[in-house]
Amino acid sequence: MKSKNMPVSERILVIRYRFIGDTILTVPFLRNLREAYPHAVIDVLVGPKSGEVLQNCPYVNELIPFDTTRFHKYDRGEGKPRSLLSYALALRKRKYDTVFVLKRSFSSALLAFLSGARLRVGYRGDGHFLLTHKVPFDTGIHEVDSLLANLKVLQIPVGSKELESFPSEAELTRVKEMVPEVLEPGRRVLIHAAAAHPDKMYPLASWAVLVRKLFEELALKPVFSGDKQDLPLYEELTALAGVPCLNLAGRLSLRESMALYTFMDLAVCVDSGPSHLAASAGVPTVTLFGPTDPVRWGPYGSKHRSVFDASLACRPCHYKKTCENRPCLTELSAELVFNVCREQLPARSSS
Repeated sequence: MKSKNMPVSERILVIRYRFIGDTILTVPFLRNLREAYPHAVIDVLVGPKSGEVLQNCPYVNELIPFDTTRFHKYDRGEGKPRSLLSYALALRKRKYDTVFVLKRSFSSALLAFLSGARLRVGYRGDGHFLLTHKVPFDTGIHEVDSLLANLKVLQIPVGSKELESFPSEAELTRVKEMVPEVLEPGRRVLIHAAAAHPDKMYPLASWAVLVRKLFEELALKPVFSGDKQDLPLYEELTALAGVPCLNLAGRLSLRESMALYTFMDLAVCVDSGPSHLAASAGVPTVTLFGPTDPVRWGPYGSKHRSVFDASLACRPCHYKKTCENRPCLTELSAELVFNVCREQLPARSSS
């Protein structure tokens, strides 16, 4: 139901060039925006790689890759990076009347201002003086709810908050052909142990204990997915666990990995993009947290759980650690994680 006080908007830009997890968490925002403006043009400025997770999203007219830097190993474009000015000029030609700046950065606010849009909505922070509507940045709520606050400031109604992912039939078929194991009887658990930041990593020895218990006690076949550079990590984990594992690191594209996740019965991940992708695919997801905050970055939804050591007063430290051995993860019990996995695993069908 529309609010009578909603502004009229016909051409809307959403600025969200973030990483994989951040990008998929934008879906509830986009769905509610589309419900409020069913006939508007809604474009999204996305990272060159991470933006792929929004392909086939029915709430978006066009994804515009934003590629001015190459600092992140999981989000690099091809060819020469473009300048900020070139994007500003291109966006101005599109004549947007509303821009949502879902990033706290001066450059993003500047892009919104230079676009010529009359309504510019975003968080208080760097460059907020360039915005017409400013939203308090609350780190005590989940990122999904934080994004939705940018709708509420314009009195745009917020309904459902569920995550979604959008693998195509072709991608699902391709995964079945490339990984026929997903069609075999039995249950599978996605394991994502790799992280861009080393402080998020769970010790391999602990992973090995967990993987072995999942296989031997819950009959879950471990499946690894990730970038090609993660392949040695999973080879070592397979050797340590000593159980049959399916190592798909480097074999699937990002979109194919999203399709793969729909065949999983459970996902266990470090705080990372695949954690959110698995949750968006409807897979019960267990995410391990150390220095980062599960309140803000936990897998979103009632089917999912965050695991962390609540007894440590120093966490979440947001990487400003005062320790040397990261007890938040190095001392996090594999038995504790396993028990949470057992609770989250859906009961076997009797059919």
